[in-house]
Amino acid sequence: MKVTYYLTVRNKPVTAMKKINLLVLLVSVVIALSACSSKKESSAEQEIKIYFVALGETNQQGKIIGCNDKLVEFTKSLKVEKSPLESAITELLASTDSDELRNYVKGFQLMLFQVTIAGGVGDVYLNGELTINGTCDIPRIREQLYETAKQFTDLKKVNFYINTQPLEKYLDIAGQGFK
Repeated sequence: MKVTYYLTVRNKPVTAMKKINLLVLLVSVVIALSACSSKKESSAEQEIKIYFVALGETNQQGKIIGCNDKLVEFTKSLKVEKSPLESAITELLASTDSDELRNYVKGFQLMLFQVTIAGGVGDVYLNGELTINGTCDIPRIREQLYETAKQFTDLKKVNFYINTQPLEKYLDIAGQGFK
């Protein structure tokens, strides 16, 4: 006994040509859906400057900031996933101290939450707490963040927020604890 199966749509047999058309349509839909779901962001290597602090008397070259420290530029080739600003701040947060250069942008559960850029203005949102051990840490933190951000010429202004509070207000409140 021979059993034959037929492809049916709404209880009507589908001819070979209709089967091919149906298969082509199905493949097209799968390809279209996979293209939509596999949103790939372009990433490229870019030279980005990260700024660190050299304390007091040092032979390092850099901009003099509060407490007679120097802000020293360190250029690094970074993979840019979303924006150069986001990559730079992420790298700054991940960076550790070296023998002569210190990173003061660190603290308890400090992490980058979000970066938005619109109309030439960048807003950088950090969550967590900055470690501030004295009044000299305040200009160190401020300068590291702003110098790292202002290297990007497409930005006219950059605002920093710690737990949704403007950085300047956060640092002012912290500074009052040392008076």
